[in-house]
Amino acid sequence: MGKRDRKKKFKAKSLQRKVDQLDQRDQGLYKPKKIVFGFSQLDNTQGQNYEDWEEYKILSKALARVQGLYSMTINEAKQSQLIKEYGTVIPDGSNFTKPKHLPEDIFWCSMRIGAVIRIIGYIESNYIFQIVFLDKEHKFYPSKKKNT
Repeated sequence: MGKRDRKKKFKAKSLQRKVDQLDQRDQGLYKPKKIVFGFSQLDNTQGQNYEDWEEYKILSKALARVQGLYSMTINEAKQSQLIKEYGTVIPDGSNFTKPKHLPEDIFWCSMRIGAVIRIIGYIESNYIFQIVFLDKEHKFYPSKKKNT
């Protein structure tokens, strides 16, 4: 194939996209991203670590929940009440404090694993759940007992 033939084959018009990705979002054709999980922010100095959860046979439950959430968007998980958003401040009465390396403007969230078992973190880029604490006793956002 000669040089002239290559230039004809790769003209700018033939390489342009028919519909830009931003146009797809505006038209409602863009699929929202499914939840992914980040483990780089995990703070083992507060709450528990993986070994503790494995000893109490919670780790497999947590992994099953995480696997189930991979097929959902953040909004679907919030509507199903599997993820709950709290706000930018750690609640009063919490046994946890914000690690210094985290940004100030994060919205704390919890992922429900069992009756009182939670994974605490925050949502980044509207689809990444960054895990910060493992909370097997519901001590991040303690609530008053009902009907006791």
